[in-house]
Amino acid sequence: MSDRRWIPSSPALLLALGALALAPYAYTLSLASLRRSTPQFLAAYAVAFVLYAAATLVALRLRSLLRPTLAGVFILAATMMALLLLTRPTLSDDMYRYVWDGRVQAAGMSPYRYPPAAPELQDLRDDAVWRYINRKTSWTIYPPAAQLAFAGLWRIAPDSVRWFQAAMALGALLAGGLLLGLLRDLGRSPARVVIYLWAPLLLFETAHGAHVDALVLPLLVGAWWARVRNKDALVGVLLGVATAVKLYPAMLLPALWRPTDRRGRWTMPAAFALTVAACYAPFVLRDGSQVLGFLPVYFNERFNMGLAALLIPQFKALGFDPDQGILALTLATLAILGLWMILRPAPDGETALRRSIWLIGAFTLLTQNLFSWYMLWVLPLAAIFVQPGRLLGLRADAWTGWWLFCGLVVLSYSIFITGRPQPWAASAQYLPLYVLLLADVARRLRHLWPVARERARKPVS
Repeated sequence: MSDRRWIPSSPALLLALGALALAPYAYTLSLASLRRSTPQFLAAYAVAFVLYAAATLVALRLRSLLRPTLAGVFILAATMMALLLLTRPTLSDDMYRYVWDGRVQAAGMSPYRYPPAAPELQDLRDDAVWRYINRKTSWTIYPPAAQLAFAGLWRIAPDSVRWFQAAMALGALLAGGLLLGLLRDLGRSPARVVIYLWAPLLLFETAHGAHVDALVLPLLVGAWWARVRNKDALVGVLLGVATAVKLYPAMLLPALWRPTDRRGRWTMPAAFALTVAACYAPFVLRDGSQVLGFLPVYFNERFNMGLAALLIPQFKALGFDPDQGILALTLATLAILGLWMILRPAPDGETALRRSIWLIGAFTLLTQNLFSWYMLWVLPLAAIFVQPGRLLGLRADAWTGWWLFCGLVVLSYSIFITGRPQPWAASAQYLPLYVLLLADVARRLRHLWPVARERARKPVS
């Protein structure tokens, strides 16, 4: 039986699923703290994800959407976000640091120079924001463009955590609007925007958690879209600003490199370097090396590890420091992939976007510290490349693996149940991903084997 037959698809069904999905988000309003009510939160998330998965299957089979239906998709996404905006952010306390950094800058001081516990900032302390800040004795970790955003948001609505939540939700919605243009240029159905906009991961980590990664999303989607349109300078600028918001987008630079003439091939990296330098320069001149903040210490922390958890005992057995060994392996892997991509640039925009997941995937699997919101940048790519198939309506490939991982990664919040990471949660997150990645590799090898064998049979002229 064809996978298309048993999955009905219509715009009305899509909107109906979106309307039903409002229920689990509305339920979270009854939970005073999602952290203290982790089992209930995970149950609500599971219901939301099942409805979202059904909507994904429907969206993948819709070749187009009329404007009223598309508007309904965005309205439903905004409504889901609005419900979560009414919840107090408890799954993470990062946004309190954003508000604090904005307050410190408004007071004419630098968050790179003074940690929250510094006596110089004693007059700024309160029970509404300072009380909830983590790492009170550490300097901020957030790069200059993020600091400029925190300062600007604070001046619009001083000390308002809810305003910061709303701003991050708006950033996520803006990325959805840009994704529509990217989907159109790639010849994909606009219905695929549902795979991004209605993802429970996106909704909880932006409208509830208010993570600054939401500001990275429109910059990244814009950079990908600019790459498809061969606008090298714009790619460099957008990727540079995204890097100055949260560093990790820098690793995509090799994937977005475009083959042009000798003179033009440096346009994108030059624009990237100049943008990053322009963002950092005022802060470096004032604070020097302190702009790195908490970052050097961060590399030694461990949470929700994938392959890194398997490699740590191996490094210990060989007598190597596991933290340094895994960091070196991660950097070496990214460097090898990046060098190959620079030497053999992607011939077109779609290939460049596909290559982005290679770098993202290598980092994700090898990092020792993976919080759920770190996976937000995969969602726009999943919306573009996930394909229908026979595995419960989806193709058994790497893209389905990453899409599913973006749904399961919130199981890392199960740490709040006992105060310790749960082995079952790590297995539930990573094993489906590993299986689908290996299935994709096997499929590709099976496809390449007859080609290689045929080439070997041809006589040498």
